[in-house]
Amino acid sequence: MDQADVALEVVTLLPGFSTLRKRSGELDGNLPVRAARYCGPVFEGNKAGFQITLAQPMTIGRTRAGVIECVTTEPTLEQVTQQVDEALERGIREGLIARDGYWHRLFRGNALPTRGNRLLLWTGHMVRPRRGLWALVGGAFNRRSRVAVVDHLVTDPDAFVPLVLEIDTREVMRAPIWMEAEIGCITPLSPRARLRKQRVEPGAPELRQFAEFFSESYFETTTKHPTAQYLLNDRKRRVKADETCDARLLYIGPDVHTLGELSRFITSAGFAPRPRSAGSCPFGLVRNLGSVRWTWQGQTSTEFEVDIARHLPALRKLWREAFGDAHASAREFLEAHCVGQVWDQPYVQLQPWVLVPTAAGWSTLVDGIHHPGCDGMRAVIATDWFYAVSMVYRLYGPAKVSIQSRAPMLRVLPVSRAALAMNIAESTA
Repeated sequence: MDQADVALEVVTLLPGFSTLRKRSGELDGNLPVRAARYCGPVFEGNKAGFQITLAQPMTIGRTRAGVIECVTTEPTLEQVTQQVDEALERGIREGLIARDGYWHRLFRGNALPTRGNRLLLWTGHMVRPRRGLWALVGGAFNRRSRVAVVDHLVTDPDAFVPLVLEIDTREVMRAPIWMEAEIGCITPLSPRARLRKQRVEPGAPELRQFAEFFSESYFETTTKHPTAQYLLNDRKRRVKADETCDARLLYIGPDVHTLGELSRFITSAGFAPRPRSAGSCPFGLVRNLGSVRWTWQGQTSTEFEVDIARHLPALRKLWREAFGDAHASAREFLEAHCVGQVWDQPYVQLQPWVLVPTAAGWSTLVDGIHHPGCDGMRAVIATDWFYAVSMVYRLYGPAKVSIQSRAPMLRVLPVSRAALAMNIAESTA
């Protein structure tokens, strides 16, 4: 493998416990055909990163005394309680782990220790990002496990660190939570991005691009068949990624969205508040403009209610100043805010009043927020030319969903497409 294409080096110390793999965009044939063919952002979101997959299932629950308990198969129990010490010794001999250091002490005799309200699951792998890249470790998207995984970043190009999943156990009650197959994901990122927040002005070219894309002819075609307009436009564009990205979160309506930076890091000496190499990973948290409620019956949504009426005058005023009476279909699409009354499709699309322009060759990684009854699906949107971000929420069964005003709906993170396209180099100690 060409080292120029490698984003992460992975050394396996505990074979057979978990694997890393790049999954297919159609989720191994489980994504609906319409989405696989025409929804480019979700297709790319399915492929983003490397999925951490358990070889055998396990459950997490609480004992009568309230203690977190993991129930595993016999082979897995032997791996995480006996073979783990042999794995640590191999890591020490290879110079990957410091004897009696933080990770050696933490995982000695148990690859699934708990610390406070966190279960730290060591996957059996050690990872190191290439110089100039970071790696985001978090939960599995679009086939989400029921456990909540806390994000952290791997930033040291000079030292291997354990590939660990931090599971938040505060929501684990007496009923055990089943964990199987994909439970996490590690995603290569370029830490050379900035993100600012601005209100959309009437003359913004990003607003005009949105209005012209979602034209009357676009919606006339979608009533008959998919347009594939995004895919056709995106395939024509092959640009070299800029070294840095100065992104903006442009919003219409109330200023409810927030900016932040990923700030939890893992090092060879443990968790740390600062990275081991220069850079930053800013993100924007897009919040709901108004309450949304619907009931998914199993085949269709009923009682679909979107309460954003108080914000419509500001949107219509901006639109009149920008376009007069033109591009009414695009404005009406924004006014809908949430769309999901499609027969036999357990998906609801949120179209926030947000645009996120990025540098050439940079996209926006859109990660959904979990809400009771539904999950946001990860997407990768080419926001160097298509600036609108949206979120598809998936329902797993009949449910009543209620999301309040200003609730977090999705996270936007500028990402270099060149970094996302890289591979991993795997070996076994």
